[in-house]
Parts: sequence; C-alpha cells; structure tokens
Amino acid sequence: MDAVKTINLPDWLNIPQLSSVMDALGGDALLVGGCVRNALMGKQATDIDIATKHTPDTVMEKMEAAGIKTVPTGIGHGTVTAVADGRPFEITTLRKDVETDGRRAVVAFSDSWEEDAQRRDFTMNTLLMDMDGNVYDPTGQGLSDLEARRVIFVGDPDQRIAEDHLRILRFFRFHAWYGEGEMDSAALAACGKAVDKIGDLSKERITQEVFKLLASTNVYILKTINEINVLPQLFHMKHDLEILNRYYAFGEMNDMAALLILSAFEETHLQTLETRMVFSGAQKRTFARLLDGVQTLDTVNEKDIKKLIYHIGNADALQCALLFAAQAGTDVPDDIMHILKNWQAPVCPHTGDELIKAGYEPGPELGQKLKQLEDEWLTNVLDGSDSGQ
Repeated sequence: MDAVKTINLPDWLNIPQLSSVMDALGGDALLVGGCVRNALMGKQATDIDIATKHTPDTVMEKMEAAGIKTVPTGIGHGTVTAVADGRPFEITTLRKDVETDGRRAVVAFSDSWEEDAQRRDFTMNTLLMDMDGNVYDPTGQGLSDLEARRVIFVGDPDQRIAEDHLRILRFFRFHAWYGEGEMDSAALAACGKAVDKIGDLSKERITQEVFKLLASTNVYILKTINEINVLPQLFHMKHDLEILNRYYAFGEMNDMAALLILSAFEETHLQTLETRMVFSGAQKRTFARLLDGVQTLDTVNEKDIKKLIYHIGNADALQCALLFAAQAGTDVPDDIMHILKNWQAPVCPHTGDELIKAGYEPGPELGQKLKQLEDEWLTNVLDGSDSGQ
C-alpha cells in the first residue's frame, strides 16, 4: 500500500507516549480514523486510535516487553488499550465482520488493511497514517471525499446501516461536524428506509449521538432529520427550528437549553425524551430550572435578570435570557450580558436559625416567614435601598 499524501504531524500527535507505543508495536501498525481525519483537516482530536496486523495477544506481549501497561477493553473485538505515562491509546487488530445484527458484530481478525477498511462506516474514517506523516487510503476515495467534505458510506449504504443502526445518527452527526454542501443522496435514502431501526438501539448510544448533534449547532442537519422522521419521538411536533437557529447564533450553547427548544418549551416532553434518551438528575433539574426561569421573564431588564441570577445562578440565568431573546427574535443588550456574566448575587442575611431564636418552630410557617423576609430583602437590594450585606 503506497502513501497518497505526506503531512507534518501536528503537535498533538507528535508526542513521546504515542511514539513509545508505536515503537513497541514494531511495525504493522498505523494511526487510523478520527485522529488521521482531523490531522488532515487541521483540527484537534482527543482520541488517538491505532490499527495493527498484530493479534491482541501479540499486542499485549509487545507492550509488556516495553513496560507499557495494557487493559483488555474490548479484546473480543480485537481492542486493547495501551496506557503510556497515563495516556491511553486504543489498539485494534485488523478485522472483518462475520455476523452483524444492527447492534453488535461478530468479527474475525484479518491481516488486510483493505479488508478492514471495508467494515468501517465512512470513507473519511478509513484513512491511515504512519508516524512520518505518510497517509494511506485503502478504499481509494477516503482522501478525495475528505478534501471535498463529503460524508460517504464505505460501499453500500444500506449494508453499512444494516450492520450498525447507529450509523444513521452518525451520518448526520458527521455531516454536521465535517461535511459541506448537500448530503449524499444515497446515504439519505438509506437512512430514511431504516429509521424504524433506531428504536433497537440502546438509550445510551442514542443520547451520545443526539448531544453531539446538538453541539454541532447545525440547524440544517436537524431540519433534515426532522423531515425524514429520524427521531420523531424526540422532536416535539410544535418545536420551532428558527428559535433554535437564533439561539445558536448567540454562541453560548447549552445542550439542555437546545433540548428545551426542541421540546417546544413543554415540561412534560421530557418524559417523551426519556423513552429514547438517558439523563442525569442534574440534567433534568437544569431542564426544569431553565423552563421555569425563561417563563418568569416578560422582558430582559436589569432588575429581573439580577433576581434570576440570585435564584438560579449566572450560568442558568444567562441561558434563560438567551432563550427568551431567541423566542422574541431580539438580542440581549450588552449591559445585560455583562451583568449575566459578572454580577455576583449577594447572600441573604436572614436564616432559619434567626427565626427559631425569635420564637418560630421548625415547619411550614417558619419556611413561609423566611421566604417573605428573603423576598422583601431582595426587593430592597434590587431597588437600591439595601446594600445587600
């Protein structure tokens, strides 16, 4: 296999830990996938993956001989994680699929770079590179597709999707992050035919892809997903993508705020989301806070914003202001943005202990009195008649 291009290794790839692992493998190993794609695009990558002709047992032997720790993270699928000076690298033996069911695959090891490439999802993810920056293209079209920003399935899109139904969501996510122009028509048709298979996927896998899609801030992709009913149970029938587009334009994206827009600002839609996705308690509380917060705003003014910051904090108050402005089709004034990002809410001087000392018994009456005092104090602070101390 001849190199099709040579580049200078970016700093994030030209690191001693990676060199140690590659030296230990002693040949028949190349960088693969996202790290190669991103290096060619001038983007950073967090994961550095290695493909090799060596079997997992041989990989572990070679790492042990070099004093590098290994963890058999996916040894049944040929994957071993090498940890060099605390830095992990996934090393996977070349493979071919023996059996697939749309969720998982049975594989056999291979010694062919071309055969391994045929089981991958997109041509841009089949590219390989050595530590001298020589790039290899086992499908013969990965480099040209990447340079043209085309997200193209390897071989037959229907077959690739049948092997792993998550590739429907990955296709849209990859186009959102790495593609340009119109989406590949063959891929779109294949995704449309297989949308009912998404329900077979685990909630965890769907959640990961949805959040990555939202983080792309690409409304065109979400519009297309909506049109072909890829995630009909996640998008509320009355959601407004123009609101989402205006929200994204502020450049302060929060995934739960984006989901709130796609839920048409309806609290009960979170229950629908949970039929397909997994949320932490913190995420669900954020969803509720943002919904309550944005509903308290009739306008974006200093007093109301400071009150909101006092009750829910700067970060969530900022999101509420942006959501309100996105709904209204307005901007958030610069002076309000400064308050949202810099104003420190004072601490209420009234406490439950103070009221107990004054004769109140613990219970609802004490709570009501404390809230009354807090509201009066906060009003005075925001009206400027109290220092807040």
